[in-house]
Amino acid sequence: MNSFAAFVAVLETISIDSAITPSECHFLTDELRAQAGAALPPAMNYTIMTRENINVMLPPGKALEDCEGTCLAETGRNIAADYIAQARVGKFGDKLTLTVELYETGSAKLLGSYTALQVTAVDLWNDIKRNSKSLFARVQDLTRNLGGYSAENNSKSGWDASPFDPASKKKNQPQKPKKPSRPNYIIDHRDGEKYKIVMIGKKVWMAENLRFRMQDAQCYDNREANCPLYGRYYTWAQALKIDANCNSKVCRLLLSEGSIRGVCPEGWHIPTNAEWKHLVTYVNYKAKKRAAQVLKSTFGWNNGNGTNESGFNAVASGYRFMSGNFMNAGRLARYWTASQENDVQANSWQIEEGKTGFVQLDDYKSNELPVRCVEDD
Repeated sequence: MNSFAAFVAVLETISIDSAITPSECHFLTDELRAQAGAALPPAMNYTIMTRENINVMLPPGKALEDCEGTCLAETGRNIAADYIAQARVGKFGDKLTLTVELYETGSAKLLGSYTALQVTAVDLWNDIKRNSKSLFARVQDLTRNLGGYSAENNSKSGWDASPFDPASKKKNQPQKPKKPSRPNYIIDHRDGEKYKIVMIGKKVWMAENLRFRMQDAQCYDNREANCPLYGRYYTWAQALKIDANCNSKVCRLLLSEGSIRGVCPEGWHIPTNAEWKHLVTYVNYKAKKRAAQVLKSTFGWNNGNGTNESGFNAVASGYRFMSGNFMNAGRLARYWTASQENDVQANSWQIEEGKTGFVQLDDYKSNELPVRCVEDD
C-alpha cells in the first residue's frame, strides 16, 4: 500500500562539554534533517520524523545525550524508526570536531559515518551540507533490496516492515530459507481462548478484546452471546487484578508504571499510557494521520466502518458505566491503560464514530471497559 513508509529519525545534535551553543546544535540538527529529506523524498515512501513526534515517542526520562553507538539503534527501535542518525560535536585542541552516524535500527548496523575538524560551527554546518546527502542515500541502496512488506511472520500486519514491492527482486535470484513463521494467534492456556494478534511498530498486540472470565466481569448487556465480538468489561482494578479499593485511591504499586500483567495471559500485560501513545503516534505516521480509520474494524460501526488496514480490528464495543448501564456499542471503542491519573480516574484510549483521532481520556476507574493486551518485551 502507498501509505506504508520507511521512517528516518534525526536526533538532536549533541554538544560534548559545551563545545557549541544549544542554538547552534539546533541549527545543525535542522540542516542534517533537511539533507535526509533531500536524499529520501516522500515520493519514494520515506518519512523524515519531526522533532515534535520524536519527543512524543521517546520513553519517559530518556536522556539522549547519554546514548551513542548502537544505543542509537535501540533508541530508534523505541520510537519506531527504521533508520536513525545523529551528529556529535566536541573539541580537539582549539578545533571543533564533528561526527555523524547513521544506523539501521533493526540490526543495529552502522550504515555509514563521517567526521570533520573545523574552526567554527558555520564550518561544521557546511560539512553537513556537503556530506550528509550521500550518507542518507545509503538507505536507498539498502531498501532497494528489502523486498515486499508482506512479512515472513504471519502475526505482522505490514506496519512493521518495508514498504517496497517484491517485484523489485531480481528473477531467479537464490533466496535464503525462511525462518519458521509465528502463528498469527495465541492461546490463553487459562481457559483455552484463542486470540488473533498483530505486530504494529515494534509491539505485538491482541487484535481482539479479552474474554477472560472473572467475577463480575460481564459481556455486553449481560449476554454471553456478545462476548465473542466485544469481549468482557472490567473495572480498572479488575483489569489490573488488584484490590478493588484502588478504584477510589492511588495505589503505590503502580507509581513506577512498570509492566503489569493484570488480567492478561502469561507473557502479556495491560498497556501503559505510553504504549498506547506509541501505537497511535506510529499508526498516524504510517497512515497519514488516519489512525482511527485504519485501526477500526470493517463492520459493526453505526456511522462509518474502518478499513482495518493495521489489523488491530477495533470493534465498536462501547463500555459499561459505573451505574451498571451498558452504553455506546456501535459508536465507540474504549480501552484501559495501566496508568492512573488520580484517586478515582485512570487513563483510557478511545475511537469514536465520526471522529478521525484515537484520543486519550481520563476515565472513572469504576467504569467497565474492554481490555487489549500487549506482549511483554
